[in-house]
Amino acid sequence: MTRKSAAYRGLEGRWEAGKVVVLDGGVGSELEQLGFPRERNIGELWGTRALYEAPELTKEVHRRYVRAGADVITTNTWRIDRAPAAEATGLVAGAPGGWRAKARLAVTLAREACQEEAPDDERAVAFALWPEHAAADFAEELADVIVETGADLILAETVETIPAALRFPDFGLLVSTGLPVWVSFRWCLDGPCDVRDIGIEPAKGELQSDDGELFARAARELEAMGVSALLINCLPRDRVAGTLPMLRRASGLPLGVYPNVGRYL
Repeated sequence: MTRKSAAYRGLEGRWEAGKVVVLDGGVGSELEQLGFPRERNIGELWGTRALYEAPELTKEVHRRYVRAGADVITTNTWRIDRAPAAEATGLVAGAPGGWRAKARLAVTLAREACQEEAPDDERAVAFALWPEHAAADFAEELADVIVETGADLILAETVETIPAALRFPDFGLLVSTGLPVWVSFRWCLDGPCDVRDIGIEPAKGELQSDDGELFARAARELEAMGVSALLINCLPRDRVAGTLPMLRRASGLPLGVYPNVGRYL
């Protein structure tokens, strides 16, 4: 059974009333705008490295999104799956509690930003992650840690692979935490969006069709699994057209889009 916090029920109230729920934006790119060195930001720990080296900048990114009116603040944990290896190799300095403590810190920073900028409003905190590249044993431990952090929901984003067999054990594990799970794919109407163009291979090694209808079939399966919302992200905005109507024909889930691939003007 899905456990819903008061903040999450507030989100449900918005979309049930026909209103739009506003997510925040990228964290890694905004860290650079605030002065976090790009050479320390890029790579395997994209953005998440700042939890170790500049948590105050992470909090400031959250504060700015709260001021901008975001209803959902996402944690700076998209590449938390790489944190154990980064600690082991010395890429980031080890700390008491290691990556688990950083996962908890990420939620704390988001909560504090919400309280400091909008103490009279209630915003939901989403624990962000890229689930495709996490080892199974780490994924299980991470799922337990996410529950401990007190996040309002889990945002599994930038998913690039839809297995032809439509089996999604990673998402099943996240749903089993009891938290609402939002899944966001890097897919558009005619299939995977620009995945091959940037040299990324499907993460699970399974054949998949370029037919966008596979996405529609996946939507039905994810809804049956208990996923709470379905989104698309990390694609150019000109690739969005037509995708949400296709998904709506297949599923009654809340749908969302954040085409956060582009350039600064």
